[in-house]
Amino acid sequence: FFGAKAAAFIFTVLLFLGFYLILKRYSNKSILPFFLSGFFLSGMFLETVSSPRPMTFVILINLLAIHLLINKRHWWVFFTAVFYSLIHVTSPLIIVYAVIIEAVRHFDKKEFDSKNILFAFLGVLAGFLCHPNFPNNFIVFYLNSILVPLYTIKTGVLELGAEFFPLNTREYLLGYPVVIIGIISILYIAISRMPKPRFETKAFLILGMVFFVLSFTCRRYLSHGYLIMLTAFSCYASDCFDSWKKTAKSAVVLAAILFLMLAINSFNAIRYNALVARVINGHYEAAGRWMEKNIPEGELIFHANWSDSQYFIGLNPKDDYFVTLDPVYMYNKNPDLYKIYRDVSFGKTKDPYTVLKDTFHVKYGYAGKNYFNSLVEQIRKDSRFTILVEDNFGIIFKLI
Repeated sequence: FFGAKAAAFIFTVLLFLGFYLILKRYSNKSILPFFLSGFFLSGMFLETVSSPRPMTFVILINLLAIHLLINKRHWWVFFTAVFYSLIHVTSPLIIVYAVIIEAVRHFDKKEFDSKNILFAFLGVLAGFLCHPNFPNNFIVFYLNSILVPLYTIKTGVLELGAEFFPLNTREYLLGYPVVIIGIISILYIAISRMPKPRFETKAFLILGMVFFVLSFTCRRYLSHGYLIMLTAFSCYASDCFDSWKKTAKSAVVLAAILFLMLAINSFNAIRYNALVARVINGHYEAAGRWMEKNIPEGELIFHANWSDSQYFIGLNPKDDYFVTLDPVYMYNKNPDLYKIYRDVSFGKTKDPYTVLKDTFHVKYGYAGKNYFNSLVEQIRKDSRFTILVEDNFGIIFKLI
């Protein structure tokens, strides 16, 4: 547990330092602190980067890749693309970045650097080919980076985590207030007199707007593109800075008040999320440790939510779990079996005992009460089940 926390902290610090260096390169130093503080003004973003997941490092690589593409550092683009492909399935994004940046360069400067696109493509391809999981990494990319985004639009086909669905208006305003304020500010400035933005500003703006539009289909695009948007806002403000000097003092005061309010909102969100995480994680930890002590080694344990095993597998590694990867893998392998699994989990099967015993061949199982209370009630009413442990959040049961 300590190692996971230390890893999350280290990579978040690296991300913050990288974000600072990017802002320093493209922003006016007088306004840099305001946009740098934006890193801390989204509780949802901080929750994302506080987890020991590759996403934190991926966001940093994205910022670096955009910087290299803007400055036409071809070989660095190539090696960054190779490294990106070795650690995450979203690496083809660097090719998309190259195409967009070169399109902006063409319309802004009447130039087009095809080497940027070529080196990005070759780097991604080389990373895929030398990946230790080759050729299965192509299947992983297809399932996670193509099918899952499609399933976020075509709802009901596959059960996905909350991060794959859009935020409602209130969640968006409270979770990413700087994004909304930035968009409104850009629209206001755009209709008033302002200097022509730099090529770099246009590149970051277009990329940021792509993520902004995509965020209405999936909240994950927000965490992926949040710092790109902040960089775009900072570049835009820097281009307008000279024309704002007359009102600089009043603008600084208003910005300071606004950022203080946003900081309080972000702090409250972090505190709330930490409290919820402590309670939920405490429940899973207690359940996992109970399994480690009381369930025989080598048993296959059913769990109603596909993500339950992510908690249990480290606490009770001696047993096997029903689903240990994203559900798209099970769905792709056997859609009919996946449907049976979901029907059992949500209490839609008339005889869950027979399905669990004869179809899935399990003796033990776990069901949470948050979404799967119908299954919990079926188990409670069926004498062929024994509830071994129960608390306010879930049950561990056994088939007699």
